[in-house]
Amino acid sequence: MIPRWSCAVVVLAALVASKTASAGVVMNATRYVYDATATEITVKVSNTGRLPVLTQAWIDDGDARSTPERVDVPFNLTPPIARLESGKSQTLRISFTGGTLPVDRESQFWINVLEVPPKSAEDEDSSKMQLAFRYRLKLFYRPEKLAGSANGAPEKLAWTRTADGSLAVDNPTAYHVTLNEVHLKLAGSELVVDPFAIAPFTSTTPKLTVPLPQGDEVNVRYQSINDYGGFVTHDKTVDKP
Repeated sequence: MIPRWSCAVVVLAALVASKTASAGVVMNATRYVYDATATEITVKVSNTGRLPVLTQAWIDDGDARSTPERVDVPFNLTPPIARLESGKSQTLRISFTGGTLPVDRESQFWINVLEVPPKSAEDEDSSKMQLAFRYRLKLFYRPEKLAGSANGAPEKLAWTRTADGSLAVDNPTAYHVTLNEVHLKLAGSELVVDPFAIAPFTSTTPKLTVPLPQGDEVNVRYQSINDYGGFVTHDKTVDKP
């Protein structure tokens, strides 16, 4: 078992300026879709670094603090631990083990891949910090015969100004929608909204730096992320309250 203390989220680790703090593991996608009709899906993990690494992989249901021995998800992932030589790849196989999941909407899980680099000979006597890089990738379980389509879901988002100048976004579809960029175009200015995701059949209120004016027309240009990690741009008018 890989020690818990070695785990550092990749975003945090990337901020550390250290010769040894460089990730070499890459995956073949940024998100994965498990169709209910599939027997299994695969995740390709490659080591692009110059040294071998040890990897540990598991799936959680959204709790980033969860550990492999404590997760309880309806998936089996193999192999959970592997040594990956420099320049080589490893295939992770994910299979659905059954369980009670909603049949009228997607369910979201997370694939975790922890990379623990070895300590090189030149660093044996040094005091340099060794960091483990942890990647979290979205995994969507997609039931059969869902209404609409994943590609069409982002266009169906409903954007509305509220009476207090906030922005409400409603997702009436059965699909999770992830927005990479959101720009609100006001009279003579533009407001940038932080990226966010919205679950099926839910609404959210993204944080704004200033309230939206009630009189002027507000247009939104947003960029959604599709099943393949590509970006698709949409333009809409924000409805008045």
